[in-house]
Amino acid sequence: MATLIVAFTGYNKIVKFTSSCPAAVAAPVTLTPKNQRIVETRVDGTTVIDKKPFFPFGFYHVSWESTAQERKSALRDIAAAGFNTIHASATNLNDYGEFLDQAERLGVYVLTEQNSIGLLNLINAFKQKPAVLGWNIADDVDNGKLVPQEVLKFHQQAKLADPHHITYISGYSNKIKQFGNCADVLAMQSYPIGNGNDEISLTYDRISLARDAVSRDKKAVYANVQAFAWQNTKKGESHPIRVPTFDEVRNMTYQALLAGAKGIIYYTYHDGDWHLSSYPALWAGMKTLVPEIKAISSLVLNGQLNKIDVGVEKVIAGMWKERNQSLIVIINRSYERRGVSIAIPGSFSQIKPIFDNRPATLVLNANRLSGFLTPLDVEVYQATTEF
Repeated sequence: MATLIVAFTGYNKIVKFTSSCPAAVAAPVTLTPKNQRIVETRVDGTTVIDKKPFFPFGFYHVSWESTAQERKSALRDIAAAGFNTIHASATNLNDYGEFLDQAERLGVYVLTEQNSIGLLNLINAFKQKPAVLGWNIADDVDNGKLVPQEVLKFHQQAKLADPHHITYISGYSNKIKQFGNCADVLAMQSYPIGNGNDEISLTYDRISLARDAVSRDKKAVYANVQAFAWQNTKKGESHPIRVPTFDEVRNMTYQALLAGAKGIIYYTYHDGDWHLSSYPALWAGMKTLVPEIKAISSLVLNGQLNKIDVGVEKVIAGMWKERNQSLIVIINRSYERRGVSIAIPGSFSQIKPIFDNRPATLVLNANRLSGFLTPLDVEVYQATTEF
């Protein structure tokens, strides 16, 4: 098996991967200064583009049955809403370069999956495109069709062909822990809404499982949060689909952040008969998450995250701290009203809600937030430390 060598360079401790796989597998191409983009991961799991921290925030577009024009139309919609990332399917080499060029013009980075093109053919064709964020080397990696050694080989081959972009895998089960060292980014799926007896509260636990899986190897964790409806078809009978509400999606989004996710790629803008834009209430709500993530991403990426003890069933809380600024998030993971009295650790000159359009329900008294959380409530506060 090939060996991965980890080297730390510079103040930000960027993680770079090299491989002892034979050079004949693929040859790196030197990028010209004009279109060079260096995408890496820090040891804290933060994605870095040209040495600047980046929070990937966007959508899957499952493009296998779509035309090139339909894929570009979805890209325009996602970009217009302010999202910065799309996970797309490359169906052939002839038109995908144009898609990547459009993504660059719109300021959107692209994670790409392929089917029959061949991973190295895809990488060598497009690795110089500025919009490239990275390569999906294995989807549903824990479905039993692959073993970790195979996925690690894909990673090593991809990094040898293109050391300047990240590799990405996604999974959904407890078996994900076997793949923690097999890619630069491990994404964990949470799709509970309308999925039998699955619970929304488990989103935090699932992303935490992925975070623990990569902690030893200092890799990154993204969350794949549900933004689609399961097609409830059984024995030829079609049943009404259960579309997630925006409150449910927002709740899962913040659960993922508290679990340590350093990027969120929603599943999905489009797949088969599902088109997110066909559900205007959900799509409109999700657009409002863009300014929220922009407002908090610096602390989420650069702050130190610590869990806050709540002592109330299905209520979780945490705080990111960087210098004298802190971000506090409190989440009710249940569909019931919950009473809380939460001691916020530290001494602060001010604690206040960060979003004017989302009034907080808790009252601050002597560094303790008390009151009642509405069902699926998410409370977000900014705090300033006393000097």
